[in-house]
Amino acid sequence: MHRFIVYSLMNNISSKLNNIWYSKDRPPLLLVILSMIFSLLVKIRSTLFTSKILSSTKVPVPVIVIGNITVGGTGKTPITLFLADWFNDKGKKIGIISRGYKGKKTREVPFILSENDNAYDYGDEAVYMARESKAMVCVCKNKTKAAALLIDAGVELIISDDGLQHYKLARDYEIVVIDSTRLLGNGYHLPAGPLRESSDRLNSVDLILINGDKNEQQNLFIGSAPTLNFSIENEYLIDLNTSDKLKLKDFKGQTFKVLAGLGSPEKLYKKIEDHGIEVIPIITEDHGLINLEKLHKEDSYPLMMTPKDAVKYSGSFPANSYLLEPTIRIDKDYFLKIFGQYL
Repeated sequence: MHRFIVYSLMNNISSKLNNIWYSKDRPPLLLVILSMIFSLLVKIRSTLFTSKILSSTKVPVPVIVIGNITVGGTGKTPITLFLADWFNDKGKKIGIISRGYKGKKTREVPFILSENDNAYDYGDEAVYMARESKAMVCVCKNKTKAAALLIDAGVELIISDDGLQHYKLARDYEIVVIDSTRLLGNGYHLPAGPLRESSDRLNSVDLILINGDKNEQQNLFIGSAPTLNFSIENEYLIDLNTSDKLKLKDFKGQTFKVLAGLGSPEKLYKKIEDHGIEVIPIITEDHGLINLEKLHKEDSYPLMMTPKDAVKYSGSFPANSYLLEPTIRIDKDYFLKIFGQYL
């Protein structure tokens, strides 16, 4: 059984909601009523765009949208980075649009990040992508404004991270990322369930990427869109103080605190445990920030964290702090088939 270190009241609320969303029990009546209202509003908004009452802006370069129809982590950011690097290796100049979630700087005006910008100002996901990718990363709530700035900067293709529901920016290709273990939860819209949009939306996207192994359940909801499974592997650790690269499997039998400010970190915990390592999850909200020095003083266990967490902290790290290095396992030949038109 896990020992948990909890750092957020909001995370306790989120945990209770997740228990409802991914349970077979019917949600509380109040949440179901609110869910019906939310579902209606989503349908009205979608209809306004499909009927052209509300317009989408088409930009002069291809736009690939990566998103999901549920809240919580599914692996969108790693896929965005993988795809940006894939196109870069093919000689394309790529721009990424990020909303800069939880960044303190204004997100009303588009801004292209440098490697020196920090997560406090522009959000952990955006800064992580700017540091890990050769793509230009632009932060802005208004994705149309962000696209215009990136095009002025010379990009030849735009990837919109978490942009599926941002219909004001027209797109040439839509990718939905889904977690293989959670799938669509209980099938309810927010707040009774995890759905941002109806499951019918999956029939209109171009590709569904499923994070995890194939299983029979995924075939029950995929609709007519093609699907491709992928995995995110963590085989190496990087010492955050010395930059030494170490094999995760060499720590078999040890206990680690694991900081994973993700929407659904359970899959990561399981993969670490598969290496024979005991995990003490540090429970914080998605994109949350904690005091690492205080955490280090509480016990002597070494610490692992994800790259998205590491970018939130500046200066030196406590001793025995390690970065989990993610690697995408996916059929790269498939991408050449579907995206060859953009090369």
